[in-house]
Amino acid sequence: MKNLKIFIILIMIAGITNTSGNAFALSQPNIECQPGNICVHPGDFITYSTEFDKVPSIETYTFGEHIGTDKVSVSITGIFNGTKTQSNNILDLKTGFYNETLDGSGIPILVMAPIPINIDKNIPGVSEKTQNFNGSKIDVVSVANNTETATNEIGYDKETGVLVYLHLIPKSENADISAIDLTFPTKYDLINTNMFANSGAPVDLQIPSWIKNNAKWWSEGQIGDSEFAQGVQYLIKQGVMKIPHTQPESSLSHQIPSWVKTSAGWWASGQISDNDFVKGIQYLVNSGIIRV
Repeated sequence: MKNLKIFIILIMIAGITNTSGNAFALSQPNIECQPGNICVHPGDFITYSTEFDKVPSIETYTFGEHIGTDKVSVSITGIFNGTKTQSNNILDLKTGFYNETLDGSGIPILVMAPIPINIDKNIPGVSEKTQNFNGSKIDVVSVANNTETATNEIGYDKETGVLVYLHLIPKSENADISAIDLTFPTKYDLINTNMFANSGAPVDLQIPSWIKNNAKWWSEGQIGDSEFAQGVQYLIKQGVMKIPHTQPESSLSHQIPSWVKTSAGWWASGQISDNDFVKGIQYLVNSGIIRV
């Protein structure tokens, strides 16, 4: 709960809000990201190197299929002290809460901000800057705050709403900061994602057109999951099909999600682009379902 309070306080300090604007199209036909909502695609993932009270861990958020137009499944995997945990959740794209109950309460997924992001530059410490991330140049909305008890800085990618970093350093372990419950140094640093433009559309993306036949047969049930997975695995190993390299994350499930098959069918019929289809294949490799 301390981490959640940290995020909430920093966002309130930042004055980061959302405004109306153009819709952002998803890779899923007939479903759009609405202005003021969180915008994610099936297969998107974000991975952080984190520290809480100087203890390191890795956290990965992987977004799955849409549920209606306003919700999406999200898997949160953590590796802490050599122990792996995973939770499967439902995220409300409008409210930004997951694990919601009937009374509307839940947990805010504050590693994602609604878009478009609007900032109040009249607030001290608020700025906008460009920085490099794994070969991509991203525009970051940054908020730095220096109080008697702590220094902190938080940054979000302006285009996608992805949290890029959060650094909170208490100035004294004995400081009286019980009112906001910030006792331990906390860090979140983005280390991997497929959500930025350059990471999702690399120059070595190559998919032979005849692979669409396999995707079509699989989506129609003419070949099984294992046959499709083996075929993709062979093509990647032989260099016939090239996809973006991602940091592999082991998965607790080896079943191919239904949205990947649906996307394959859409790709075969020309409803989505090569890059959108590759996100599904990239997810299968990243989650360990297809090993190369």
